[in-house]
Amino acid sequence: MALRSCGKRRPTIEAWLHWWHEVSNTPYHVTDPSVAEKKLAWWAKAITLSFEIPPQHPLLKAIAPGSGVLTSPPIDLWLSQVHAMSDLCAQTRWLDDATLNRHIDGSTGAACQSVACMMGAKEEGSLQIAREMGQGLRRAHILARLGQDAKKGWLHIPIDWLQKHDVKAHALLKPAPTPHPPQLVQLLDAWQTDATERLKQSLSSAAQLPRKDKRALKPLVVLCKLNLQLLGDLKQQQYPMLHQRVSVGPWRKLWTSRKAAWTWF
Repeated sequence: MALRSCGKRRPTIEAWLHWWHEVSNTPYHVTDPSVAEKKLAWWAKAITLSFEIPPQHPLLKAIAPGSGVLTSPPIDLWLSQVHAMSDLCAQTRWLDDATLNRHIDGSTGAACQSVACMMGAKEEGSLQIAREMGQGLRRAHILARLGQDAKKGWLHIPIDWLQKHDVKAHALLKPAPTPHPPQLVQLLDAWQTDATERLKQSLSSAAQLPRKDKRALKPLVVLCKLNLQLLGDLKQQQYPMLHQRVSVGPWRKLWTSRKAAWTWF
């Protein structure tokens, strides 16, 4: 839905998203960490070369302007994503929130900044707000996929959060039937509140930007609005995502995205 708000840049951003999903899925879909790291190292080399000579890989060719080399987003944002996924290959759990924050900044934060760059954002303040949106978006994603990731042995809520709320890891990795224990609900409430506040704060900051910069962040604004809707649903339904997949329905998703796009300026 967010792609609808990209205007004439949509084909390039859509191609870049295909690449981003390809790299982001590597730690989850390649079961051997050493093989996954080799694949990511290949991507790092291919990207670096594609800033010097026209790329050969179909995904990179679709992003490069004309038949030339890659120019946007900047190479450091591409490589930040690759390196963040490489770190994830051997990291199924996080010790503390600070470590997770650094990972999110280098992955989803860099991804959001990349979209802003491709949409024409140049001011440092606008790019920083895009990275902040990435924090809220990733935390919403972590909550929504908690059950799906747990089935694969991944636990992205840091250990210090678990300890603070007196929740054992197995309560998330092997959840008991609902209703959830009070401590677990408190943990999920706190995570939901944190993600919601991050998204709202980044939207508030973006609303103060000049019109041109606001336009560049429009796809990210739509994503933030959709994820706020999802976070509200999760809380209202008392977090069923530990046992089933939860998503915003197609009609509500369409209405939320259209409304966000119409009312942004």
